[in-house]
Amino acid sequence: MDLAHDARLSAGRLSLAVGTLVFAAKIAAWIATGSVAVFSDAMESIVNVVAALLLVWSLRMAAQPADRDHPYGHGKAEFLSAAVEGALIIVAALLITVQAVRELVLGGVPQRLDAGLVLVAGASLLNGALGLRLLSVGKRTGSLALVADGRHILTDVWTSAGVLVGLLGVQLTGWVWLDPAVALAVAANIVREGWRLLQRAVGGLMDEADVALLEKLAAALRAERPPEWIDVHGLRAWRSGAELHADLHLVVPRYLDAERLHRIAEAVEERLREASGFPTEAVVHFDPCRPHECPHCEMRACPVRGAPFAARRPLTLRRATRADADVEEDRRAGLV
Repeated sequence: MDLAHDARLSAGRLSLAVGTLVFAAKIAAWIATGSVAVFSDAMESIVNVVAALLLVWSLRMAAQPADRDHPYGHGKAEFLSAAVEGALIIVAALLITVQAVRELVLGGVPQRLDAGLVLVAGASLLNGALGLRLLSVGKRTGSLALVADGRHILTDVWTSAGVLVGLLGVQLTGWVWLDPAVALAVAANIVREGWRLLQRAVGGLMDEADVALLEKLAAALRAERPPEWIDVHGLRAWRSGAELHADLHLVVPRYLDAERLHRIAEAVEERLREASGFPTEAVVHFDPCRPHECPHCEMRACPVRGAPFAARRPLTLRRATRADADVEEDRRAGLV
């Protein structure tokens, strides 16, 4: 195991331990107060515990090397974990809504609010420290699962803050309807967070294009571009756990030998690795240059040049990500 994986796994175990402790504290606060708002907070915390279990599993799975059955590795397990977490959050919100509506209809008076305030506040401080830690480790090691879990836990902190305000409102005003009203607001907030998490996870499982990442990669290819990198199209990239996979078509002089092409492929992969900040595997498909590209090729002393150099085409994101059909259409339109 590498150091980055050890850091991710340690953070996952910390999430499980702290999440269990926080859940126990909030259950104690609910038993003490009978508050439906505290119940809503506890329901979100039990989701955190289940999510932490899934997180540890997904981190272990994602660390397994590529094999015959999984040639791109096991990193998609992190997206699967995030998808299940998002679904669980939405289920918890439904349970909270049912309980809150029941309290609004039947009525109920929270008890021992002082004890509940102390327990919820203490649990929130623990959650805040945990969330910041998970975000830090996740961004440093490139773990989408840790980043997702950290953001969810920080959302839980804001949820707890709302519960504390609701309990204080009940204590100061005696308006018992504030308790289920806060619970309903909590439910609406975590449905939104669960839906966003589910969308991101499904996007990852479906290899949804990351425009910001592609822009970084295109900029890396554009910077100090050697003359033999005549043009780029078909640039694609997708994440698998902490690893990045990319492929692209690179137009090069048609007379280059295999050894030169191999060195170019290594240089391209290194550029993409530096730009993404992740371990990167790049597949470069070399396309031989054609006469219509001569006016945009800077190769000097070219033995096959058919037209003088005029100007190089700027390697924009749109240009770098063109599909083969788009390239052919541009060629026919004289836009290549």
